Amino acid sequence: MKGGTRRSLCRALLTVLCLMGCTSHGSVPAGHPSASAPRRNVDPHSEKQLTAQAQAALDAVTKADGSMVESGAERVSDGVHTQPDLADGTPYKLTVVCAGDGAAEIAFTPHDAGSTKSVPCDGSVVFERFTGQNSMRLDVQGKPSATGMIVWRINRV
Repeated sequence: MKGGTRRSLCRALLTVLCLMGCTSHGSVPAGHPSASAPRRNVDPHSEKQLTAQAQAALDAVTKADGSMVESGAERVSDGVHTQPDLADGTPYKLTVVCAGDGAAEIAFTPHDAGSTKSVPCDGSVVFERFTGQNSMRLDVQGKPSATGMIVWRINRV
């Protein structure tokens, strides 16, 4: 290699190393995962299969009829986070199915709106009856090692 080419290559390599050093050890803005945070990549084909499996279990026990208020499908790693529009004092039923590995947990805010309940990610159907409150929040969060898909539905009883 000639001297000019070698210097250009060295400068380019040094620039890359400096950038890598700055980004891998620098501070991470609030709300962003750190560079060292574990990421669980799930194959999109596997996600579709798990969603279909969980949806079939949910549909077998709950109808998506006029009593349905809200429903969805989420990755376990993302969880379910919703503040449904519910009539105060009206009874509802939450149905949750998790397909994959590990477990998730249902939590209501305020806590007296419904009970905290574990949801195994084995395709089991979990029900929770609760009374609607105007500012209620529902969260279904995967445990740290859980993977897969969560499907859920809220029906008016």
